[in-house]
Amino acid sequence: MTGGIEHPPQAHEQIRPRARSRAIVTRVGHETRVLLPLIAQGSRLMVVLVILCGVLYPLLIFATGQFAFPSQANGSLVQNASGQTTGSTLIGQSFSSPAYFHGRPSAVGYDAASSGGSNLGPLNPHLLTGNGTQITVAPGTPPPPGSTPVPGKPNTYRVQGTYLGVPPYAAQFRAENGLAPDTPLPADIVTASGSGLDPDISVQVKRIVAARQAPGGRNTTITPAAVRTVIARATEGRQLGFLGEPRVNVLELNLALDAAFGSPPAPVRSTDARSTGG
Repeated sequence: MTGGIEHPPQAHEQIRPRARSRAIVTRVGHETRVLLPLIAQGSRLMVVLVILCGVLYPLLIFATGQFAFPSQANGSLVQNASGQTTGSTLIGQSFSSPAYFHGRPSAVGYDAASSGGSNLGPLNPHLLTGNGTQITVAPGTPPPPGSTPVPGKPNTYRVQGTYLGVPPYAAQFRAENGLAPDTPLPADIVTASGSGLDPDISVQVKRIVAARQAPGGRNTTITPAAVRTVIARATEGRQLGFLGEPRVNVLELNLALDAAFGSPPAPVRSTDARSTGG
């Protein structure tokens, strides 16, 4: 506007917004033409990877396991003489019958659904006293079920945990096997494993128990030498020849006892966490 006179807009000023719009449309169209092939390539690659990694590879692994390692691929299951599945070589069980060898203590009662250890280190006092807890109740209140009074502490009771402690397990093992109170014991029979599902026990434990195991609820003509022969056949050596210690799978050993000497009259497999017998 000059001197109060308004001039109409110039033609180039009217054309400029249209030119900008056309430029934007052109740029978007160019980017779309560039991106569409990339999207197509990515989609094809995704389909190929889904088929390879989600279908073919699992099928290959499944087939390899079934043909090359059928037992391990199906859980390392164990059958008895009648063909019945009695467990797995990878998961321990709790045995209480004197006719069977027992496994080591378990902080989870051999419950495969809640694997775990006592988590007690060698300097932890609960390794000896167990992982129970002390509970103080109001005077006149009934004590917690299964608890025992704490000496010198009125209205205080100790509730037993899932791990009893080394002395109780040692005393129980010695009593079950007729051993002197000061008989040295292998560490694995009085301590729980990290998983609570250890299926093996050391050969030293089996040798200690062999004398008691011979007549334990079976034919009294079974000799300790015969039991030791079964133990020797069931013993597994060190892995790769130098890793770990020789060991015996408790479930497989008990099935071997049944196969060699016949089943006891009434085998009992408890789920009690105190599976510390021979």
